[in-house]
Amino acid sequence: MTNNTDEELMSFVRNQDVSAFEELFGRYERRVFAFFYRLIWNAEEARDCTQETFLRLWRGRAGYAPTGKFSTYIFQIAKNHFLHECQKHKSRPNLKQTTAGSLQRSPDDEALPDGAFSQAMAHEIGSAISKAVCSLPEAHRLVYVLSEGQRLSYQEIAEILDCPVGTVSSRKVEAVRKLRRLLKPLRDEVLDDDQRIDNSEVSK
Repeated sequence: MTNNTDEELMSFVRNQDVSAFEELFGRYERRVFAFFYRLIWNAEEARDCTQETFLRLWRGRAGYAPTGKFSTYIFQIAKNHFLHECQKHKSRPNLKQTTAGSLQRSPDDEALPDGAFSQAMAHEIGSAISKAVCSLPEAHRLVYVLSEGQRLSYQEIAEILDCPVGTVSSRKVEAVRKLRRLLKPLRDEVLDDDQRIDNSEVSK
């Protein structure tokens, strides 16, 4: 079935073809997991949400109508599940943004090889960015992750979110603005740290 399109496979799934469903799962499981992981920054919850998304796909197979791309359809299901979970956990505290101070070197860091410290810093920066994304309002977070994480066009995102393209564009601009503000302390710390390294090299 590897030569069939996603839409053809889903038409088979409508007739309870398990092998077609497994093929779609293999094609989209990693993408759906990455979508949830970037939204909630928790691997275990992202796996649970991914499984629930495909369960919903199977349960609702009879209602599938091939009016658009299957990728839009599966991400609509994923989006709906994400918003449903957000409503269930409104009382959960938001993830706090990583502060600039978390990038400061400890005494032990001074003994790390430059490459090891660079990798540790890259990981720290990546974590800070992900946590900042998690602090965005759901509407802005969805647009940002679908755009930057899934590399979807504004038109595709608009179809998934069921809103005008202009709304997608304005939400993306607002998301980027908020992320720049949240990550400014981190950026300043990294630049300051790079300056200290440059100065130490000059003084040798």
